[in-house]
Amino acid sequence: MFYKSYILLSVIMFTTFLLLSCKSRGLIIDESLPSYDQKVEKFVATRVYKGEINMIVEGRSAIVDARNIVDLSHPVIKLYDKGDCVFNLIAENVKINMETCDVKCSGKCVINAINGENLQTTNLMYNAKNNLIYSNNDVKFTKRGETIYGTSFKSDTKLNNIVIKNHRVIID
Repeated sequence: MFYKSYILLSVIMFTTFLLLSCKSRGLIIDESLPSYDQKVEKFVATRVYKGEINMIVEGRSAIVDARNIVDLSHPVIKLYDKGDCVFNLIAENVKINMETCDVKCSGKCVINAINGENLQTTNLMYNAKNNLIYSNNDVKFTKRGETIYGTSFKSDTKLNNIVIKNHRVIID
């Protein structure tokens, strides 16, 4: 009887020691949801720069975090140059830095330019300071009866000075 009590007492002490040591090491996982500063649903936001429209963003939802990064789900972004709409960008997920206006798109991205040109890629970036859009992933660019495929691209926002690496052209 004494032997069984000794074993039971040893198991309880070992379990208590184990639980206390786990707690002190911080192995308990916090299962709370991530927090955000602001959340907006079904919105249209316009950015004006030097008195002219620079960007209009329409989306289902936007989350703004403490670093001033806006996380968008399935937005449509209309980019303007000197007050004129240049293109519409449709993407799966987008992060916009509100301080620099740099844009990082992930997933499938489609650019429909006002002049009828169309560009498709994944993981698209927009550098507002240099006014450049680019991607290091496969690209499909369609314009005036021809389709150009490549492994990456870099361009101005009007798609006038576009550089496509390792390209091949299909003429319709």
